[in-house]
Amino acid sequence: MKQIVQKIALACAGIFFTLALCEGLLWLAPQKLLPPRLQELTKRMALYRGTDGMFIADSELLFKIRPNYDAVVDHPDYHVRVRTHLNLDGIGFRGGSSGGPAWAAAVGDSFTFGVGVDQEDTWVYRLAQALGREIVNLGIPAQGPPQYTRVLKRYALPIRPKVVFYGFYFNDLDTANRFYRQQRTLIPVSRYLRQYSVLYNLVGDSRAAVAQAPAQSDGDGAEPNSDVAAIRRSLERQKRNFEPRWQLTVKELDEALEASREAKIELVMLYLPSRWEVNWESIKAQNQLPDSLDIDRLRRTVIEYCGARKIACFDLTPALKREAQQGKRLYFPIDGHWNKEGNRIVAETLQKFLSARGLAG
Repeated sequence: MKQIVQKIALACAGIFFTLALCEGLLWLAPQKLLPPRLQELTKRMALYRGTDGMFIADSELLFKIRPNYDAVVDHPDYHVRVRTHLNLDGIGFRGGSSGGPAWAAAVGDSFTFGVGVDQEDTWVYRLAQALGREIVNLGIPAQGPPQYTRVLKRYALPIRPKVVFYGFYFNDLDTANRFYRQQRTLIPVSRYLRQYSVLYNLVGDSRAAVAQAPAQSDGDGAEPNSDVAAIRRSLERQKRNFEPRWQLTVKELDEALEASREAKIELVMLYLPSRWEVNWESIKAQNQLPDSLDIDRLRRTVIEYCGARKIACFDLTPALKREAQQGKRLYFPIDGHWNKEGNRIVAETLQKFLSARGLAG
């Protein structure tokens, strides 16, 4: 038994030494000598380090944007300067537009924050300008409902807005689950490996490429479908875990609603669709996907929740579908967030909704 243990230990040490040697050689080799795939990968890792450098740890939110952040993000889809204009004690936000008392605040993830576009092109800023009222952008990329609710209570409600926009995105059941799981994780190993391990990223790319379908487009200007396998996996995972993850999410939504009502602030739920949802008909037809993949389940559930709780709720999916069917590009092709045109349409559509509901006055 002792010899077996020694052999296993030696084998593990050998594997570790080999991996460390390969990793070191890849880091030390001149960039121009690397194969094109590795050159592209090292550039992507540099982007990871740059964007992840925006965040710092937070005991309640898990992570937050560092205050006084000012950096240029160089992505294949965009070249944009990101600044936090609202810098509080220990945290930064993109903040407001015109200054003065806040009429509204917006909490949410990267679609609220406005990844890929300048602050002046985010839907939050455009809506504030159209209404002539200050709206404070409190969005933080990669967060989910547990963090939205905590940001709402910790930062939005104290500035006493009349309205709070609560953005809800397609992957928010996963992000809610991840929040509770990561509360038990002391060291974010995967984050550091993503930033600094070439081999880790190569393995991840290889696993994704096994099932990845070639990029397709239906030729009428709709967004290209770059990873049908990812859509299938996401929807199948959502189906398996829907009920327990939805119940985790409902807890956070109810808490946000209760806190807003106690403060006499109108909570407006926004359903922010992914490009998969917006282009689902063409994606499904092109790839002969089965009817069992229910792309609309979460959207229906959120709308039903709003109806049961009597919350003002605006689903942006129909409006974005109409625009996409007219050939407009609304999402970045690689990044997947709204581009300038997508943000513009969201702001204009939301302005009409607020006016119709008597909330814009």
